[in-house]
Amino acid sequence: MSSRPGGHLMSNLGFLEDKFDTQLASRQDDRFLLSLIPYEKTTTYKKGTRNGPEAIVDASGHIELFDEKLRIDASKWGIRTLRPTITDLTSITKHAADLSMPDTGLAGFIGGEHSITPAIIEGLGLSDIGIVWVDAHSDLRKSYCGREDNHACAGYNSLRFGRIVQIGIRSLAEEEVEVLERDDRVLIFPEWDAAARTALRELPDDVYFSFDLDGFSPELMRAVGTPEPGGLSWSAAQEILDFVYANKTVKAFDVVELCPNEEDVVSSFTAARLVYKMLQYHAHYKLREFGR
Repeated sequence: MSSRPGGHLMSNLGFLEDKFDTQLASRQDDRFLLSLIPYEKTTTYKKGTRNGPEAIVDASGHIELFDEKLRIDASKWGIRTLRPTITDLTSITKHAADLSMPDTGLAGFIGGEHSITPAIIEGLGLSDIGIVWVDAHSDLRKSYCGREDNHACAGYNSLRFGRIVQIGIRSLAEEEVEVLERDDRVLIFPEWDAAARTALRELPDDVYFSFDLDGFSPELMRAVGTPEPGGLSWSAAQEILDFVYANKTVKAFDVVELCPNEEDVVSSFTAARLVYKMLQYHAHYKLREFGR
């Protein structure tokens, strides 16, 4: 192991790799790809999201493989962790474009700041899709701090790929309210409720799922760059995942904005559990019939 900025340890292990049997699936047969995207260029409050991906991998070694709710172990279908060389958003787009996935597989991206989301969607070649967006912030600014690629513009920059339903939103700038008033392609909900479920149901069948960890309540997730009072509980997040994976086809997902703190292992562990839950729900609804 070696140290990296922030004092966190970095290993060459992949997600869960110190727990699951990598021989169960050959590298060519892996149904899950997880790309670590430690991109951080535009954060404006607490910095350190570049350390989030490796902190999540570090914590993943302590997760139980069997899902107590879904009664399934997604690791049996193989999880390959990728560490691409990332220099800018263009390199993220190229990496996503170069990925090759089996028809029943799922690609996940672990950030880094939220500006990676539109770069990933572009690289995957997705269009006319639904976008499920969990976040404390709408990220609907056209520009912020002089940059149109700022993480506060990620939602605005994702609108060109499809309609967005945002859940957990509890902080809006005036210019974002103006976007919401004139553009019916994006709907926001502060909580997970019947209205949010209806909006998700009306999205296209194929969706991209973006989960900013500050969508959680800071009582659960404190180690984020821009925390906000209020937010989702763990049970609400699981309900959202269950609803989305049961009713839609998740083409890919990202989990972003962990700002790890060595004195707050709960946040890193919760983020790792969330990433694995994304895989578990896919296995539950899409892979059971293939066996393993």
